[in-house]
Amino acid sequence: MKFLKIHITLVFILIWSFSYSQQYTKITVKEGLPSNHVYKIIQDTNGFIWFATDKGLVKYNGNSMKTFTTRNGLSSNDVWGLHATTDGKVWYLSKTSKLGYIKNDSVYAFESEIKDEIFAPNYTSQIGNKIILTSNSRSHHLINGKWKLLLSNNLLKNKPKIYIKHPNIAFLDSSTNLDTVKIIYQNGKTKVLTGLGNIKNPINRGQITDSIFYWVGEKKYTILNLNTSKIYSRNYKDEIGLEKSKYTRINLINNQIQITGKGFVGILDANFHITKSVLIPSKLDAHFAMIDKNETLWIATFLNGAYQLSKTKTNIKYSFEHENVSKTNAIKGEIIANIYNHGFFKYNADQKKFSPYIKENEYLFSATYIDSLETEFYISKNKIKVKKSSTKTKVFDFTKFPFYTNETARKLVYYNNYLYGDFTGGINKIDSKNLEIIKYYNQRGINNLITFNNQFLIATTNGLKQFKNQEIKEVTFKGIRFTKSILSINKISETHLLLNTDGFGSFVTDLNDIYQLPNSDYLIVNNAFIENKNIWLATNSGVYKYFLHKNHYRLEKKLLLANGLPSLQVNDVFVLKDDVIVSTNNGIAILPKNQKKSNDLLDIYIDKLSYNNHLIKPNNSTFKYIANNNINISVSSIDFSEGNQNLSYQYKLEPLQTNWKTTETTNINFNDLQANKYIFNIKTHNFQKKIEFTILPLWYQTLWFKATVLLILISLFFRTVWYLSKRKQVQKSKKILQEKQLSEIQLKALRSQMNPHFVFNSLAAIQYFINENNFEDSEKYLVKFSKLIRRFFELSKETTITLKEEIELLTNYLEIEKLRFKEKLEFKINIEDKVGFEKTKIPTMLLQPIVENAVNHGIFNKFDTGKVTINFIKIDDKTYQVLIIDDGVGFVNTQSKNKKIKSSRVLQQRLSYLNTSKEWEIEYFTEELYPEKDERGNKSTFIIKNK
Repeated sequence: MKFLKIHITLVFILIWSFSYSQQYTKITVKEGLPSNHVYKIIQDTNGFIWFATDKGLVKYNGNSMKTFTTRNGLSSNDVWGLHATTDGKVWYLSKTSKLGYIKNDSVYAFESEIKDEIFAPNYTSQIGNKIILTSNSRSHHLINGKWKLLLSNNLLKNKPKIYIKHPNIAFLDSSTNLDTVKIIYQNGKTKVLTGLGNIKNPINRGQITDSIFYWVGEKKYTILNLNTSKIYSRNYKDEIGLEKSKYTRINLINNQIQITGKGFVGILDANFHITKSVLIPSKLDAHFAMIDKNETLWIATFLNGAYQLSKTKTNIKYSFEHENVSKTNAIKGEIIANIYNHGFFKYNADQKKFSPYIKENEYLFSATYIDSLETEFYISKNKIKVKKSSTKTKVFDFTKFPFYTNETARKLVYYNNYLYGDFTGGINKIDSKNLEIIKYYNQRGINNLITFNNQFLIATTNGLKQFKNQEIKEVTFKGIRFTKSILSINKISETHLLLNTDGFGSFVTDLNDIYQLPNSDYLIVNNAFIENKNIWLATNSGVYKYFLHKNHYRLEKKLLLANGLPSLQVNDVFVLKDDVIVSTNNGIAILPKNQKKSNDLLDIYIDKLSYNNHLIKPNNSTFKYIANNNINISVSSIDFSEGNQNLSYQYKLEPLQTNWKTTETTNINFNDLQANKYIFNIKTHNFQKKIEFTILPLWYQTLWFKATVLLILISLFFRTVWYLSKRKQVQKSKKILQEKQLSEIQLKALRSQMNPHFVFNSLAAIQYFINENNFEDSEKYLVKFSKLIRRFFELSKETTITLKEEIELLTNYLEIEKLRFKEKLEFKINIEDKVGFEKTKIPTMLLQPIVENAVNHGIFNKFDTGKVTINFIKIDDKTYQVLIIDDGVGFVNTQSKNKKIKSSRVLQQRLSYLNTSKEWEIEYFTEELYPEKDERGNKSTFIIKNK
């Protein structure tokens, strides 16, 4: 047993030393607390963290704080107790006349049924969602908005009763020293229990569930199972190694029974042993701690606010807090750390702890092991300590020199049987036995030395140099100079090196080609560690890890403050098995190599809804429509991740939007929404929330108004339909009239075409052929004449005719006229493009009257032979141009100055009706063929377009 206690104590000391340097996130008034005096911290069912302070109550979501004070309804700002119940309430305790809870950010405060009673609920119990206010003498519970008295004790009695909320037990009656306790049942029976562990002057007590009652003291705690009457007594020394602890309390947090006191916190298991215990550094002076849902540790202090320690950081060990650690070196398989003004420390991998190795109270340069010499060299500002396994450590002290500084070497390499070391002005060639300088070579700005494949390479502020044939020469890459400042060089493989620069990143080279590591631009790379095919960079922006993929390196991850680094200014990095040892200006951090950053995002919620800059409560999200309105929805998250980045959200407003939209802003606006019911949905990761709101319509947007307007519109519609129908009937009648007039015009045209002159002349010609006994010609003429007359009458019934039919009709007519004129008449019909002329239509009997005019008024009055030419020219698929040309005596000689040819007047009237019908667009004009010459002739032009 004694050995066990010693073992526990040692473990405790180790844990204590590790915990002492853990990187806690400090939360004080600078971060938003109203006071650095924090009594208690809890987490509610939604995941919010609550701080009870002497200046108010604080609700924290990981990003912002909301403080509740007397301004919000608290009776006192000095809140020292908190309880969270599963119904979403956070109960607050203080010494005041009104106590209650906060729910949905509203404060509810209730008085006692006893007038002017001041509560002092230092022993308050939590049973499910019920809170029993208990002091030394009284117990109350909340019924119908009043705190009702359950039990009242006389403080002068030695054995005050304790109220119990249980189906079988009514009260507990304990002794002063708590060596016995009497159970008083509901039926009046009693039972005395012993073995409580003799807790003298218990610090706290109370019922924590429907079946558990507890007492805590400075050295032990006792649990009573109310259902079984079994007692469990535990002391802190056996449980966690502490002899005693002040301010010890037991709380129900996130359905876990947690115990905490000065310097520790833990969770009670089924047998009420302390598990998952965390010992808190004494320097934090913590009196209370709590473990949240993500196993993040929250610590309360009376003077320094609160502290947060994430689960990720509990697995990280820290050493040399606030110390500048410049480098870690590998010496014969051991890791040696350079601690400024303290010396060289050796790393114990099992304990993850550094121990003093070689003490030096001055600036340290390097620790180097030369395999060929089997010698360790520890180099500082004034000394070089040489250590061999077979001999004592030899010290070369340079304080006797005029400048009292080491100008022999800052780092050593072994090359061609000599040691070489850099100093302020260049490189010294050094005897390996007595460290005497044999020769020096001038070279300013040296940062690092390395031997690689029998080559001696030098990293300088002006690029890479090579020591060869007792000279220092510049190294070029395919003839190109590399003048960037190189801070260190690492060997990647037998063929490649890594050059780490001051502000330009890292470069991989085989001393022929050179290329930069991706994403390392402008980084100050102090050093690197090569782990198999992985590269770890120690930079001014944390640690960068690269992996080899298809002969090229890719950035895999970064280690930053959120990962547990004590500083982003990383001086060196070393990988040992499953740990990454990071040296910084603020100490050393030992991180798990495969560290997974904990995601402490607990939930998202809609924080605010405002309509035209007026805040709307979630349970009253109904408002009147306003033109050009604005809806602003503020979204927040419960996220305690360290270094958490802005979340990316997806949202949609139904029914306005059907597809999700993505945003990184937490304020989402909608403008000019119409009266309707809306559902706003938002989600991120595995969390989704929604809020419903209604914009009520104005009087002219209401259903009855719209119904009235609809009836009016329907009436107007039928009125319009009646009007249009009547108008259509009028237009129909008008059209019938037009068609009648058109028929009359066509008949007039027919009559004009079949003018008496043509008929009489044709009959005279037939008679002439008969008198001349020319029966053959008379019969031929008569047949053609009868066919033409019959065709004219047939076409008089049609409104349109194809071009082919029109040409055939004109051809028959001109052939008859040619017989009548006894070869004095010639004619020719030209068709420019015959494509489609069999289907293309024109108005019936449109061209024949003009052709007849050309024959009877142009050619007839001519003494010599006349000619009529008809040209059909296609303009487009719907438009044709028709030219009717004769070389007769001309219009001037064939028309009276006061009276035009009758057929021409009929034609103009007919064209007017055709164009009015909107089916045709016909232009017609005439002109003399040779207006400026003595020669005569007429030209009539039709442009016919079928719409």
